[in-house]
Amino acid sequence: MAKYKVKNTTILHDGVSRGKGSIIELTDLQAKKLEGFVELVKEKAPAKQTTEKTTKTKTETKKPEVKTDGDGNGKNKNGGEGDGK
Repeated sequence: MAKYKVKNTTILHDGVSRGKGSIIELTDLQAKKLEGFVELVKEKAPAKQTTEKTTKTKTETKKPEVKTDGDGNGKNKNGGEGDGK
């Protein structure tokens, strides 16, 4: 049995009222009898599932280490000035 979409009207199918836009399953013979009121729904192919892996690159920025010489003047290990942190 194929799937059909009801178009432009309401039909009675298997004792149930089916409105415009409803999807119903019909045999070829039923579809032939209702050909002006239904249209075949084309089955969509299943979506392909891909297994792509993405790699994230993490970049770290290191600040120069500043050490004080005890009196809090903020000189770093190389003798240059630092920010005292």
